[in-house]
Amino acid sequence: MTAQYYNPQTGTWTACDSCSGSGLFLLNPEQALSCNNLGSWLRQSEDQRLYCEGEEISLRLPVAMLEEDARFGTVARISTLTLHHEHPDHLILLGEETLLSMLKQDWLSTLQQSQGHDLLQRALLNSIYSHERVARVLVDRLQELRLALKTAMGNRELREIVVLNRDLGELVIALRETGLILRDALRATPGDAPAYAVMEIALREQRRMEEIVNLVYERYLTVTNAYNGIIQNNAHTVMKVMTVWLALLMMPIAFIMPFHMMTILPLEHWHYLWFGLLAYVFGATLLFAVWARKHGFFAM
Repeated sequence: MTAQYYNPQTGTWTACDSCSGSGLFLLNPEQALSCNNLGSWLRQSEDQRLYCEGEEISLRLPVAMLEEDARFGTVARISTLTLHHEHPDHLILLGEETLLSMLKQDWLSTLQQSQGHDLLQRALLNSIYSHERVARVLVDRLQELRLALKTAMGNRELREIVVLNRDLGELVIALRETGLILRDALRATPGDAPAYAVMEIALREQRRMEEIVNLVYERYLTVTNAYNGIIQNNAHTVMKVMTVWLALLMMPIAFIMPFHMMTILPLEHWHYLWFGLLAYVFGATLLFAVWARKHGFFAM
């Protein structure tokens, strides 16, 4: 096993073969399976999302991440971060490699000043704030799509908006799940334990983040139906303009076609009939076009 251990003296991450002792350790699921002293903890984390006994705390929290989808672009994804806190100076984080890399990138600059329960608090807050960071990116994407929908004629933008709204809903659910886990952990932790104050702070932040993300989700969910109306209105506008142009093209034909028939018509032998017909047809067409433009038939 090659776990990653943070060395506070050098401020770097190093490989280690054991997760015993003080410090911060990062593990992916493959590495954790080869660690003998983590067997009971892994079984507990698989069976339940919360385990508390004295100073020992195990939490399985949802963490929001971003990924690129070939069809819908930037979308959200919920991963899982498992924390194992045996005593104030010992913390193990278990998650997928992409998540661990993101955590190292976020923590590396300021981790040297963190000690003891600061590590637990930082891990909890990072899990909570990840939902707000992802929600902010999704909101920016939604705003871009709203502008694109003003001239959209298809369903691509609407499908992307539906996917982003679904992702926002999953963020709200994940935050609520985090709140339930923290509340259960708070009830199971003695009030005089150092971890109690840490989880109390994390729970307050979770409630604040949940309110923010939930407001964003409800706001964009209520206007999604309006987006569908915009697309339908754009399609109706196109059909209206096409109908007007078709009428304009048909007017000269409608006036000239009778004179191509084998039928005696008035003024058939008038010398200026052809020029009169041309002036009448194009004059009527021009008047119809001016009337249609005045009443907004050509407005897109």
